[in-house]
Amino acid sequence: MDLFSTFASRVSLDHAYTSTFRRRWRLTPQGGEITESEQVSYGFTPLIGLSITFKQLGKGNLTGNFRYGTSTSTDLAPSVQNITETNTTDINISASYARSGFEFPFFGLSLSNDLDISFSYSYSKNNRRVFDFKKEFKKDGDPLEGTIRTSLEPRIRYILSARVTASIYYKYTKMKPDAGGSRIPGSTINEGGLDLRVQIQ
Repeated sequence: MDLFSTFASRVSLDHAYTSTFRRRWRLTPQGGEITESEQVSYGFTPLIGLSITFKQLGKGNLTGNFRYGTSTSTDLAPSVQNITETNTTDINISASYARSGFEFPFFGLSLSNDLDISFSYSYSKNNRRVFDFKKEFKKDGDPLEGTIRTSLEPRIRYILSARVTASIYYKYTKMKPDAGGSRIPGSTINEGGLDLRVQIQ
């Protein structure tokens, strides 16, 4: 497409829809059937998926990915006369840059090695609600546990040789309960460090 041809060498667009139906039943002595449970699942996985390979940038290769998906699962339990609905929304964004022959001065020497830089971000929202037919019917049901999970991680990896690699990274993860009566406590985790790997044979 002309829209991407000025800065991209390859572009792919993904879109997929899946659905399943499951039913569990048992036979009565009279030969009839009694439904024990039914489940209907459907979703767009992804609704929008975009992958771009950019034209060479700074003697290196840059790629980017974006995915957005939604899914719904409905569980019917006749024995307890309720329906449980689970809704999930996922967003994933990632980018990576790789360059070979990257020169880095080290103790007066100009080393030519490989450099990888990557970044990832994810957002996932999950909420559940129940429709109880033994009580007064509510159009929106009663909320159950739900969470919002956010994560991001930048990472830089420097490849000194086939046996020696070094990387520095930072990872942020946040778990937040929804406002619908969730019993899951929120949490925030920060991680970071230097990873040095030496292969000895």
